[in-house]
Amino acid sequence: MILTSPKSIGFWTGFFLFLLICTIPGTDSLSKEAIYVTAVVVLMATWWATEAIPLPATALLPLALFPMLGIFGDIPSKDAFQLSANPYAHNNVFLFLGGFILALAIEKVNLHKRMALKMLLLVGTDSKYLIGGFMLVSGLLSMWIFNTSTTLMLLPIALAVATVVKSTTNESNEKQFENFQVSLLLGIAYAATIGGMATIVGTGPNVLVVGLLLDEGIEVDFLDWMLLATPISFIMLIAGWYLLTHIIFPSSLSGTNKTFDELKNLYLNLGKVTSDEKRVFIIFCITAFCWIFRKLIILIPGFSGLTDYGIAIFAALALFITPSSKSGGLLEWSATKNLPWGILILFGGGLSIAAQIKATGLGVWIGSFFSVFGNVEPLILIFVIVAIVVFLTEITSNQATTATFVPIMFAIALGLGFDKAQLAIPVALAASCAFMLPVATPPNAIVYGSEKFTISQMMRAGFYINIVGIIVVTIFATYVLPGIIN
Repeated sequence: MILTSPKSIGFWTGFFLFLLICTIPGTDSLSKEAIYVTAVVVLMATWWATEAIPLPATALLPLALFPMLGIFGDIPSKDAFQLSANPYAHNNVFLFLGGFILALAIEKVNLHKRMALKMLLLVGTDSKYLIGGFMLVSGLLSMWIFNTSTTLMLLPIALAVATVVKSTTNESNEKQFENFQVSLLLGIAYAATIGGMATIVGTGPNVLVVGLLLDEGIEVDFLDWMLLATPISFIMLIAGWYLLTHIIFPSSLSGTNKTFDELKNLYLNLGKVTSDEKRVFIIFCITAFCWIFRKLIILIPGFSGLTDYGIAIFAALALFITPSSKSGGLLEWSATKNLPWGILILFGGGLSIAAQIKATGLGVWIGSFFSVFGNVEPLILIFVIVAIVVFLTEITSNQATTATFVPIMFAIALGLGFDKAQLAIPVALAASCAFMLPVATPPNAIVYGSEKFTISQMMRAGFYINIVGIIVVTIFATYVLPGIIN
């Protein structure tokens, strides 16, 4: 590790701050245990922000430090470790695990590619509508599968289409084609991120904030989240499409039969729908139906204990149990090596520090400092929070940002007498609104790697989409969210 590198500086800065805070004596209003928790939180936040070590590795710090520092009081060390480990097996960790496995199955049988190409064949080949079609497909798929996978799958299709469009474009329309190509690639990446906001399993921050709220006694189920976030995603998709195609990179290339033929050939190359695709599609539809209508299903005798997490695990089991047309199940356990296990560990770390911020009274102590701002308007406070998170997450992990900020939001809500959900959920949504830099999200990095546009073009477009995200999330969190949660 080079001592002057940003990661090295972040590593030693975090370590120094940790030691410094640990030396602060406890007081009547802030216990020594709360000070130790503060030290661990600062250490984790610094290492997460600078990626001094891998993000999931930082998330393991509570397991090592909380028992050693005596956070849990005078109890046996093995019991202290168990208390530290409990959040890593939180209900919502298994919700995301089940969602990950379902996404793996969809990708394995190429169901996502077939659905994408089929929808693209329906939207027409005019440049604006074609970009809109790609964005719609990207957004819809990313509601259910990894936005990284969605972008990786759509990028080669988009590049193939762009090649065909270029072959039919004369020199006088070269600028029109460049705008079309930039809008197309950025649209895919932005829509993948925006689509992930729409469902709990769409992206990591959503699952994390729902888990943190559950620990506070606030249950947000699948339908609750969709009622809030799906309209946000829909509005941002439309706004993003309009900004890209009409204002930032305007293009008015007319469609051609060659473009349609290219998409049709890509679809035909998939062959006939296989029995495995049909079986995975049926399991996916049943899972989505149960998630959305769970509150009605639990009224049926025998189903009263059904939960969103249980539905996710049932879906995963069904994929291993349902026979494949070849051999074994639709999924073999070997496929799980492709699961992003690190994200699940990161969730555990975030949930662990949140639990101890509450248990040691640190949250109440932080909240007391904000009680003097008791007359602040919710609209103003939420706007400031969302704006900070949106631009911060351009350079930090969205999961790490959520894990750090949400417990602080709980403390602020306590001090101001606000609903905790009204401050916490906007943080998770804002953490997904990172559109300016390649490092902000995997979809951004993937399309930037195509080398078809400059970073200044991405920053210009991303800034406008960021502003849209700030406005839409703020308005919905202020005026719509309270009605849904209550």
